[in-house]
Amino acid sequence: METEDIDVAVRDIIREIVADVVEVDIEEVGWTSHFSDELEADSLQGIEILAGLERRLKITIDQALLPEMQDVRSTYEVVVAAMRNGRGDAA
Repeated sequence: METEDIDVAVRDIIREIVADVVEVDIEEVGWTSHFSDELEADSLQGIEILAGLERRLKITIDQALLPEMQDVRSTYEVVVAAMRNGRGDAA
């Protein structure tokens, strides 16, 4: 997925939630910033990110997809899948 093909508002919501959960400036959360390696997020923070996305975007994301959510790009793909699904689930 090319960055010019994305919904910038959704990307920015993801960046904002990640920055808030891992307590870094939003500028540090880039498209390919690895959550655990670069931003030092742990598994509990991963769950907090998932929950924050669900609340903010009013979607449901299967927790089994959490390992796929490694950076903003991959998280964006999971979120968009959840938004497209008629029930709001990404599975």
